[in-house]
Amino acid sequence: MKTLQNFKTQINIRSSVSKSTTVFILTLFIFFNTANFSLANQGGTSRLMRHAAELSQNGKNEEALKIFLDITRKEPNNFFAYNNLGMVYSQMQEKVKALNAYEKSLSINPTFPMTLNNIGSLYMTMGHYDKAEMFLKKASSLFGSFHLVSTNLGELYLKQKRYSEAMTYLKKSLKDMPNFLPTHRLLGELHQAEGRMDEAEKEFSLLKELRLKSK
Repeated sequence: MKTLQNFKTQINIRSSVSKSTTVFILTLFIFFNTANFSLANQGGTSRLMRHAAELSQNGKNEEALKIFLDITRKEPNNFFAYNNLGMVYSQMQEKVKALNAYEKSLSINPTFPMTLNNIGSLYMTMGHYDKAEMFLKKASSLFGSFHLVSTNLGELYLKQKRYSEAMTYLKKSLKDMPNFLPTHRLLGELHQAEGRMDEAEKEFSLLKELRLKSK
């Protein structure tokens, strides 16, 4: 019975964590668009992209999509817009369109680390683990140290049962962002996969506490 209760708790936690991850990514893109506004046709486009990101964050992906598509038509070299376009398509489960948008972003700026992270994450969801690792490793090398990329690499290696590497990157993520919910969830799953049930339960309990505090 305890195992069943723990399992139900983990499912509820995962649902909340998924939402938190989405919010964080959208906020991050708002930061990038603001910080690099000169590359995005300055004020007007930057404001539009922030507005579109906020729309997507609030579940209005169709409206956000129209804005990003309009920007890419008017500014075909705006890799920020293509990156965000890919993000919205990913939210809508339009994986092929998302992939095309990310590839367009990288064709304009091959070293934009956030697009490298996003396309790597997308390839991971599509089961193309070799490509996922290639792009995520490149993103990691460009960022230097960034918890979101480290978490994605940790998840990738966990899926492949490369547990030692998964632990390395999840620990690295928590060093950069100690309370990042997805990392704690993955760490709990890693402990579980390797049979450390007490450690897994501690991690899931901590995750539940952090989730309650973040409300």
